[in-house]
Amino acid sequence: MRSEEKARRARLLQMLDRLDAEGLRTLADLAEFLAARAENRCDAEIVTLRPQSESVVQAVKRLNRSFPMLSRAQLMGPVGDLVSQHMVDGRDAEAVIDALEALYASAFSARRAAK
Repeated sequence: MRSEEKARRARLLQMLDRLDAEGLRTLADLAEFLAARAENRCDAEIVTLRPQSESVVQAVKRLNRSFPMLSRAQLMGPVGDLVSQHMVDGRDAEAVIDALEALYASAFSARRAAK
């Protein structure tokens, strides 16, 4: 934790001690609202439409932007395999992009189901 974050936490604790019961309830409601909003933002799928002509590498970049909540480290192996199939083996770009989209959608569904 950075020093400025520690200072903010200490300041919040000082203010917390000065609140009455109604202020504590209001603060707790606000904190729950902010936590829920942050959680929903991380779970929301950001839909980015597929352009007509898109390379496999551009598709990976688009999908990473569309699914920022997914772990790139976990997807690196399967994504690398699909990119290699296109670059090395000559698999059709559209078929690889279809497979990439299915991979990301599946990972997103699994993440949602785990919550």
